[in-house]
Amino acid sequence: MAPSAGAGRIVTSAGYSLASAQVVELARWGLAVALVLLALAAIALLFLAARRRRIEPEPIPEPVVTSSSPPPPPPPRRAAAVVRRPPPMRPSVSLAGGALAVVSSTGLVCPTCRTEYQGQTFCERDARRLVPPEEMLAGARSAGGMCTSCGRAFDPGLRRCPHDGGDVIPAVLFMATRRRREVAATGVLAKVCPVCRERSDLSARFCGRDGQELVVIN
Repeated sequence: MAPSAGAGRIVTSAGYSLASAQVVELARWGLAVALVLLALAAIALLFLAARRRRIEPEPIPEPVVTSSSPPPPPPPRRAAAVVRRPPPMRPSVSLAGGALAVVSSTGLVCPTCRTEYQGQTFCERDARRLVPPEEMLAGARSAGGMCTSCGRAFDPGLRRCPHDGGDVIPAVLFMATRRRREVAATGVLAKVCPVCRERSDLSARFCGRDGQELVVIN
């Protein structure tokens, strides 16, 4: 039995509807793909722009030149005033000839010849026991007396030398009647004490530790 004309028209219209639906579906998919590609392209452009901003160095701002005059320099600092104090004066004692001899507070002085020593107990010239310079300044010590035989000096009051029995006369009279040769230190330790075996300079006569008479080393 042959198909009728109405049935053929229905089949043809159904085929056109199916084809048009497929075209619309493909168009939708194509539009979606295009939107996705555009979005990806936009993201890529933004990423590249941000990267270029990080790589490109920031421009250095130019110094602003103003027409105002530069600030005045600070005033110079004044140096602090230095107060110089004079050195302390050392005590002095009068010598037999009327001169003044300056002595330090750490040394000891012979009351007879006014010679200063460091680290000694007796005078190497007259075997007199040494005293602090303050006693000399206070007038508590006098020149005393000296033996006419051995030349040792003693405190006032003795008339005979306890070592050799010689006469003891005032030290001022002894120095006035007998010239004592001043011998400077030679730096040669050529004398020795027979008691303590301490060596002394060749110019010394008596030991500065115990007051014994020195002997020359052979």
